[in-house]
Amino acid sequence: MDTKKQPEERTNTFTKSLMSVIVFLYFVGALIGTALVILSAIMDFRLSMPLNNEMFIAYAAYLGGPTSVAIGFYAWKSKAENVLKISKSFETEDRVEVMDVLSRMGGD
Repeated sequence: MDTKKQPEERTNTFTKSLMSVIVFLYFVGALIGTALVILSAIMDFRLSMPLNNEMFIAYAAYLGGPTSVAIGFYAWKSKAENVLKISKSFETEDRVEVMDVLSRMGGD
């Protein structure tokens, strides 16, 4: 008897394709932003002007906004997965009580 699991077939859904395009464009924007911030600093330095920090502030917001949202979403997703794993380890009668307690755990 062969007990090896067959590898799951990878399916390409619209959501995965859309997320791939969004992530690709985010990284392209990050690379272009890096080049523009560096180019702006070099031009200001060569023209003996004070460094203009407005481009860097916009660049930091471009990088920081999606990053903070992604970290928050990942933390929420991990908590939900852990709640499901913990609830599966209990008997059926105890599961409702455990899920109630776990769902009330949170960052108040």
